[in-house]
Amino acid sequence: MKLPKLIAADIDGTLVNDDGEMLELTRSALKILHRHGILLGIASGRGYDATIIDKLKKWDFEDPGFDMMIGLNGGQIYDRTSGNIHQFNELQPETIREIILMMEPLDLNPFLYRNGKQFVKRIDESVRASSARNHQAVVAAEDLSEMWADQCPKLMFRVPAERMPEVEQWAFAHQTPAWKAFKTQTTMLEFCDPMINKGFGLKEYEKLYGVRVEDVMAFGDMSNDNELLETAGWGVCLKNGADDTKACADAVTEYTNNEDGMGHYLYDHVLPLLEEK
Repeated sequence: MKLPKLIAADIDGTLVNDDGEMLELTRSALKILHRHGILLGIASGRGYDATIIDKLKKWDFEDPGFDMMIGLNGGQIYDRTSGNIHQFNELQPETIREIILMMEPLDLNPFLYRNGKQFVKRIDESVRASSARNHQAVVAAEDLSEMWADQCPKLMFRVPAERMPEVEQWAFAHQTPAWKAFKTQTTMLEFCDPMINKGFGLKEYEKLYGVRVEDVMAFGDMSNDNELLETAGWGVCLKNGADDTKACADAVTEYTNNEDGMGHYLYDHVLPLLEEK
């Protein structure tokens, strides 16, 4: 392990605790590293929008703030210095239609983001809760075909935790070359272009902005972080992470995200490297 030039972290289950709060050790360690010239990045399934900006303010980390973001599980890159947002490999309308109709027998509620709004098949309690939590407008389709009226970065399904094994098995059994499915939370299944993952996004950031992947330290906890941890020069999985993600990592933290695991790791293993710089 060497002192990184960029630290990129997943949000839920990694950068923040289960209540969505960045804990003190993590915040203070990142600020120290940033003052020493190390870039800070987010690698998330979320896109760069007002919701993310609000979270940065909540965490008292808007300024100096994060320098970049890999969004939409690798389908988007935001660079703070230039202000540029790059999009990659969105799902095409025919593919969105194929996925929604394939998932119809499971009676779930597909949703996607379009024009800054959450676009859903129907409004139910989970949709209302998400809208309130993220302060985001919701639009229900009057006809199912409206769901595939245009391309989008990803398609999502909220799934009760007890049904996730059944739903995953169904999706994987019907997978085609046009898309891939993966679990991003214990209750969320997402679909995107098969080329897209956080590792892909990290490589695209290297092409665009010159930060080599071997100079990146990445933190994550779930299966959608696997390629990120494998691609980065040093990948760290949180103690609370999935077994397959731990298997992809160079190290596993001694503490969970609720115990400030990322902060402990930075203080124990990364900040000491500053003295050797």
